[in-house]
Amino acid sequence: MEIATLLNLGCFVLCFLFSQNGKASGISQLPVATKVWWTSINFKTILEWEPKPSGYAYTVEFFGKKTDVQKSPRCIKIQTTECDLTSFLLNLTDSYTAHVISEPIETVDKTEEYPYTRSDKFTPYKDTKIGQPTFKIEENKAKGNIKLLIEAPLTSIRGPNNTFLSLQEIFKKDLEYVTYYRKASSTGKKETKSETNETDVPVDRGESYCFNVHIVIPSRSDENQQSQESATHCSHSEKPFYEEYGIGVLLGLILVPVLLLVVIITCACCCLRKKNANKEANSPDGVPLKGV
Repeated sequence: MEIATLLNLGCFVLCFLFSQNGKASGISQLPVATKVWWTSINFKTILEWEPKPSGYAYTVEFFGKKTDVQKSPRCIKIQTTECDLTSFLLNLTDSYTAHVISEPIETVDKTEEYPYTRSDKFTPYKDTKIGQPTFKIEENKAKGNIKLLIEAPLTSIRGPNNTFLSLQEIFKKDLEYVTYYRKASSTGKKETKSETNETDVPVDRGESYCFNVHIVIPSRSDENQQSQESATHCSHSEKPFYEEYGIGVLLGLILVPVLLLVVIITCACCCLRKKNANKEANSPDGVPLKGV
C-alpha cells in the first residue's frame, strides 16, 4: 500500500509540473504588439498598437521619470488596439513610457512575466501636436489697420474649475502667434509675430487683405514647433472690382461665359444639321419627308 501511495503521489507531482510548464510555455509564446506609437493633439493622448489580438488580450501599463507605474482600468485585458491615457498624463513635462502587455484571456498562475512591447518616450509638453487656431477680423478704416482676434484651441486638460484649458493657458509665454498676410490681388506674403492673441496689421486703405495664422512654440524642436495652419480669411475692399483684381480678371469673367454660350450654340446647330441630314438620307429617292 505504501509503495502504491508513493507511486500515485509521484504521478500527481509529475502531472502538476508538466501542466505548469505548459502554462509557462504558453505565456512565453503569446504574440506581442509589433509596433506601438503615440497619437496626441492638443493634449488628447492615445496609445496605439498593432495587431488586433485573437485568443489573447492586451493590458497597458505606463510610467514616467516622476510617475510611478500605473494601469488604466479601461485598458486591462482589452481586445482593442488603443488606450486613451489623456486623464493620466497630467504632469505635462514628465517623460512617459508605456508597455503593451500580452496576456491570456483567462487567468492563469503566473510563473514568469507576460511578454510586452515598449513604446518610445513621450513628453506631452514637447510632443503633442498643436491644432488649428481660429481668428476674427476687425477692420479700422479710420486708422488704416486691421486687428486680428486669434483664438487658440482648447485642450483636453481640465483646469481647477473643471473647464478645459486653452493652449494659451498651458504654454503661457512659451507661445506666440505668427500671422501671414497679403493683398488679395497679390501672392507676396508678409508676416508679423505677437505674444498675445491680438495682432495689429498695417494695411493700405481700401485694399482687401487675406490672412492665415500659426501658433508657434519656440522652445520645441524645429519640426514640432508650428501648429496646423488656420483657414484663410480676407477683409473687405472699398475699391471697385476691376481695381482690386485687375482688368484682366474682369475681362476673363466676361469672356468665359460668352465663349461657353458660343460653344453651346455651335454644338446645338451641328446636332440639328446632322439630324436633318439623317432624315434626308432615310426618305425615298432622297426627297425630304413631309410633315416631319
